[in-house]
Amino acid sequence: MNIMQVLIIKLGAIGDMIRTTSIIQGLKSKYKDAKIDWVTKKESFDILKNNNLIEKIYLIGSNLQELKSKNYDIVISLDDDEEACRLASSINCKKIIGAFIGNGKRIYTQDSSEWFDMGLISQFGKQKADELKAKNKKTYQEIIYAILDLKYEKQELILILNYEEAQFGKNFASKNKIGKNELVIGINTGAGSRWQDKKLSVEETAELIDKLNNQIKNSKIILFGGPEEKERNENIKKSVKTKIIDTGCNNSLMEFASLVNLCSILVTSDSLALHIGTALKKKIVAFFYPTSASEIELYGRGIKIIGKGKSYCSYQPRCDYPPEWDIDEIVKAVKKLT
Repeated sequence: MNIMQVLIIKLGAIGDMIRTTSIIQGLKSKYKDAKIDWVTKKESFDILKNNNLIEKIYLIGSNLQELKSKNYDIVISLDDDEEACRLASSINCKKIIGAFIGNGKRIYTQDSSEWFDMGLISQFGKQKADELKAKNKKTYQEIIYAILDLKYEKQELILILNYEEAQFGKNFASKNKIGKNELVIGINTGAGSRWQDKKLSVEETAELIDKLNNQIKNSKIILFGGPEEKERNENIKKSVKTKIIDTGCNNSLMEFASLVNLCSILVTSDSLALHIGTALKKKIVAFFYPTSASEIELYGRGIKIIGKGKSYCSYQPRCDYPPEWDIDEIVKAVKKLT
């Protein structure tokens, strides 16, 4: 019997790549001896490197001659940017599912239309694509499983910390006197610079931290952020009246994941932290506004909160109608998960 050779092309945002790892188990179930290769960007390599279900990882920007000399049964191309589409079209394969170059432009296969009809290269144009995205009630995983003709049974995301990576979080906990069985609440209310209205404000975040500290006794609250949130997090620390443990904003990707792994509950925007927390099977309170809450699978471990306003699910980097957040609603959700 021939072994099924599968190539996954996923070059986009790291969070998107993490949630795409959920398809690996589905592929392995359908094609028992499948060998799965993956192409991604260098900055995403660490997410996949400890995953022994992946045969080989290829990186964009390095020598891809070996990849292009191979023959695949299926190429799964899940990004619609030019680079990913060109790569998909250059691979020797029996079948492609997803986006590629056809007649000199970016197009996608009919069987992948449920996903790409809602995207930037939609055959219907942007306005209709946005309408379809707003109407969609399926999670990303449900849609991708349907596209690939796999049986969706809420297969989990895969993110594995090796010993050294896991130790980083343990050392942080020890240094900050966080006990193994303590209730640890992670706060990740920023979202980088692209989506202005995914975030809570500094004032709202400080209010959230103080209310959690006052209403949930014997908990430790830790603050997360990336390089773009350095100034923001300094302002949050100055604004809070209660205790907060700062994880810093200069952690590497896997250090960040190791710190998220300390959390009992993670309160987060729709951002990288959300996908990391989901992959690490954390309880999550996730809040949404410009992006779709329906697309996100929390595996029965979380609560979704949607900001009030007319621009929900508009995918506007800065919304015409900014969100209104009820901080008490977020606090209530955290308490429900404790």
